Amino acid sequence: MVYTPESIYKELFSTHKGLKNLINKEMRSFSQGILIFSRSWAVDVGLQEKQGVICDALLLSQNNTPRLYTILSECDPSWKGYSRTVARVLKQTLVNTGGYTGKLCVTPLIFLLNPDNTATTLHDLDLQIYPNSYNLRTTQHMEALLRSLVIVLLGFRSFLSEELGSEVFSLLTDKQYELLSKNIRMTRELFVHGLPGSGKTILALRIMEKIRNVFHCQPDDILYICENQPLKNFVSQRHVCQAVTRKTFMKNDFQKIKHIIIDEAQNFRTEDGDWYEKAKAITQRKKDCPGILWIFLDYFQTTHLSSSGLPALTAQYPREELTRVIRNADPIAKYLQEVMQEVRENPPCNIPPASLEMVHKAEWAQGIPGYVEIMEYLDMEDMVFQVAKKCHFLFRNGYSPKDIAVLFSKASEVEIYKDKLLRIQDASDIMANHIVLDSVRRFSGLERNIVFGFNLTAEPDIFHNLLLCLASRAKKHLYIL
Repeated sequence: MVYTPESIYKELFSTHKGLKNLINKEMRSFSQGILIFSRSWAVDVGLQEKQGVICDALLLSQNNTPRLYTILSECDPSWKGYSRTVARVLKQTLVNTGGYTGKLCVTPLIFLLNPDNTATTLHDLDLQIYPNSYNLRTTQHMEALLRSLVIVLLGFRSFLSEELGSEVFSLLTDKQYELLSKNIRMTRELFVHGLPGSGKTILALRIMEKIRNVFHCQPDDILYICENQPLKNFVSQRHVCQAVTRKTFMKNDFQKIKHIIIDEAQNFRTEDGDWYEKAKAITQRKKDCPGILWIFLDYFQTTHLSSSGLPALTAQYPREELTRVIRNADPIAKYLQEVMQEVRENPPCNIPPASLEMVHKAEWAQGIPGYVEIMEYLDMEDMVFQVAKKCHFLFRNGYSPKDIAVLFSKASEVEIYKDKLLRIQDASDIMANHIVLDSVRRFSGLERNIVFGFNLTAEPDIFHNLLLCLASRAKKHLYIL
């Protein structure tokens, strides 16, 4: 028998005396299989966590039907309905989301772990008997169900869904899932450093969904803070939280907020006050039960020379790192690596050099075709001509206006070029079907398949940071003029 994930079951066994003996006793009648622990399988399938549940464990064993063990620390009249609901939703999700095509049932089993470390069986001992055709009869059946389980646990609704008008699922990386699986009751504050394209905003959205289900929150209880309006608008459309910019956050009290997620924090400033201390004070209003404060940042994409208001790097504890880059095509990823080395070797004065050493741990998803081109133009008329020509070529190859962003280094330049490029708007209405024309800074945290970057002028100390921020926005095609 294989128990997994190790970090979860070892913590559970050490915290709850008697749990290990109960599990080992239940597993004696199975010669082989895999027992998958979770602090709450309800949360894993999008349901609210139930108070009094120590853990759930899903058993997959050949020649048996899947079993879902729920271990309680206290008993109430709703336990039977809860366990049946979780088993049913898990089964439906394995089929509808995970794509499992075999016959499937999930049998719920419930135990009460007593204060004296003994266990009481709460479910009926006469379990419903299913035909043998429901058993996982072969290794192939086991592997098929495990593949479906991976999609259920690591799958999320991709941002491409809005672009294509149909449901598209992507998978979390191992590290993203590890962070999402953390016991957030024990990890109230966390700094997450992520390389460009490592999925920080995706993870921020998923952790807010988890907060909602673990703490039985409403969207008004959770606050998402970022620096720019387009990203704020994008997250607002998920309806999982309140979303505001840093400036708005500093102007208001937010008395009802319990939990705060901060994104793109490397570009925050202290011009309106100490945002970090304010966020910390809000989440710690209840001293006996503080709220969640997770801060996502990437020092490589710092685009100013002012103080960010972040604590010193040594005070950013606990800290985790996302080093697997999953967004960009191969040629863009290679270009990003070159620019990241430039940033690491010549860091701006407001970035702690030690924070840039994580570039040595970078991993890059490979095998994604793409294109990078450095283009030159003579004047504005030539620039517009080249962009229009390139766009028409891309449209003929299946792309749409919604795939394209045209980015400048300064917002003031946007107004100069806006009238020259037809059907282009700023990123505030990010979901509409048009080419986006905006500044690199305002487009931080967002992405497009195709990005044009113009007139990248900035203070010499942050030129490569700005270039990196621009290039990382592009998924497939990058053109720098």
